[in-house]
Formats: sequence, C-alpha cells, structure tokens
Amino acid sequence: MAANATENDMRLAPGTVLAGTLHTYRLQRVLGQGGFGITYEAEELERNKRVALKEYFPMWSAMRKGDRSVGAKPEREEEFQAGMQRFSGEARMLASFRPLPSVVQVMDCFQANGTAYLVMEFLDGVPLHRKAEQMGGRIPAEELLPRLSPLLDDLEELHQMGILHRDIAPDNIMWMPDGRLKLMDFGSARRMEGSQHLTIITKPRFAPVEQYTTRGQGSYTDVYALCATLYYLMTGVVPPLSPDRLEGDELKAPTLLGAGLTPEEESAILHGLAVQPKDRTQSMRELKEELFRGSVVIPAPDPKPVEEVTPKPWDVTSGFTTSTMYQEPVENTIQDPVIPPAPKPVSGIRRYMRKPWFYPVAGAVLGVIVLLAILLAVF
Repeated sequence: MAANATENDMRLAPGTVLAGTLHTYRLQRVLGQGGFGITYEAEELERNKRVALKEYFPMWSAMRKGDRSVGAKPEREEEFQAGMQRFSGEARMLASFRPLPSVVQVMDCFQANGTAYLVMEFLDGVPLHRKAEQMGGRIPAEELLPRLSPLLDDLEELHQMGILHRDIAPDNIMWMPDGRLKLMDFGSARRMEGSQHLTIITKPRFAPVEQYTTRGQGSYTDVYALCATLYYLMTGVVPPLSPDRLEGDELKAPTLLGAGLTPEEESAILHGLAVQPKDRTQSMRELKEELFRGSVVIPAPDPKPVEEVTPKPWDVTSGFTTSTMYQEPVENTIQDPVIPPAPKPVSGIRRYMRKPWFYPVAGAVLGVIVLLAILLAVF
C-alpha cells in the first residue's frame, strides 16, 4: 500500500460480507480505528442482529491489498503473523468464558480475508469520557463511585481466570442506560503468565510503568489503569505519564482538583496509582475494600439479557485515544481539558453524612437534646 494511503483505503467498504464461525456478517459502517484494529458496526444476517466486529489490523505491520484482503508490510510478516495468532487465541479465550454483567460479551471469532476478526455485542451506552463531557467536564464522585462495585467484582473474576485487560481507560467503559458500567474492547487482553513476554502497549496517562516493558504485568496493572480513569473522570485532568513520575511525582491529590471524595476514597485511589507495582493495590478485591470501607454501595440494577441490547451510535473503540506500539516516550494524544468550576470537596459534616452510621447517631443525639430541653422547661 502506498505510503500516503488514506484511512479509507485501509477500511472495508459497507456491504462487505464476512463468513464467521457461527454466523455471517454484513458490514454497515466504521465505528473506530485504533493502533491494533478497525471496528465496524455489522449485521448478523441469520438473526438480523447488530454487532460490533473488530478486524485485526495493526497499523505498524499490516496493509490492505488490492483485493481488500489484509497482508503484512514488507519485512513485517513474522510480526504480523505472531500478532494475529495472539489476537485469535485471546479472542477464542474471551469467547469461551461465561458472560459477566459488567464486561462486553464476545460472541464469535474467526479468520478470513488474510486476518482475524472478533465479534462482540453492540453496546447502547455512552463512553465515560463522553459522559463526563455531558456532565460539564467531570463526573461527581457520588454519581460514579457507587456504580463501581459490580465492575470491580467482574474484573476480579477475570484476573482470577488469568486474564488482563491492559487497556482500561475512559473510552473503554460504557455508561449504560440503566446506570451500569460495562467494560469493552478486549483487543489488548492477555493471559497472566509469569514467563510470558507481553507486547508493549501503552495508552498514555492511563498505563502504569510496567506496561512500558515486556515483563512484570499483573492484576495491579489493571488496578492502576482503572484508578487513573477514575482520577480523570472525577477531576477533568489526566494523570502525569507514569514514567515521568519515577523521577519527581507531580500527581496532585484529586481533592485539590475539586473531586468530592472522602479521605478514605481519596487514599484508595492514590494507593491504586502508586508508581511502583510493589507499592500499589494488588487486586480489584483490595481496591473495592479500600474504596468502600465504611461506605454504602448502591446495588447494581439487574442486568438486561445480552440478546436484548438495542444498538446506539457508540461502540467498543471510541476515539478518545489509541493504543500504540511503544518505541519512544509517548505523549498523550489528547489535551488536558479545560477544568470546569470545581465542586467543593466533601468536608465537615457532609463527609460524615455519607457514612452508614451517621443518621442513627444523629437521631439519638437529637433525641437527647429534645429530652434535655423538656426537662429544663419542666424544672
């Protein structure tokens, strides 16, 4: 493919039909394009059902041929084939585990057209970075944090199965119409195996330092990315690049940027953002315990059956930023947004009003005051 080829030259045309393992799919439109692939809205012909279909198309090693199939760039054949095998293997693995309420369902995976494809449910929510924009630049802590518990539980289960997401970021979590949060885009997911050399993948500002190397990734890697995501959503400011924090850490406490957090909540998020993995929260279970210690968690609504989702114009690869193969220090691909007027941090009596014991204790104190007033009036 010519060096000056446009993005449209890389994409399959609407109407293209692909035969999958389970069903046949007709492409409708492009939803997004990242460093590892192109995601399309597609129709599953047998059931007239909309799905999201991701094509393995690594920008650094793939090219579109004249017949619209995919091939490796010159001298990139080995890299392209190895990546496709990993993509296909992880797709089969993701399709095999039971559906989790807070995780996008992988429905099919197959190879065709010289490359590999992953078919997922089409989600009808809004990516969290768009949700923050709709709410004035940030999502208040009292709106966001109580919705986290089911997602933390499902991420813990994925980690127990040995699966890392490795790309948690504001554009990869959907706010669903019923208020649930749903994690999507598993194109970078890998198994946690101590001896395995992992591809170096970074999403600037949301990736921990160990993701800039090929070893040492674990459940704490996803913990950092999730806490960086929460930090951004509640403050409107992206965290500093994790490698830059090794020399001099300029990460500001979220409450200094206007996030309405209790001391316990802020401590939990900062613990999850520790630069060194050994100093960081090690699991999603531990993060949940630290975040909700002494707090009331709003139960998640009953999830809708996967087959009943109604598609809307949002997808599993929104354009917030793209994953990239790391070669040189990577600058963030988005500018820090203009910070909206900061809400007042939770302090004083408002901090304790969020505790489950506050109202019983306040009622008892009020009762004593009333009783004393009556006694003084009588005597």
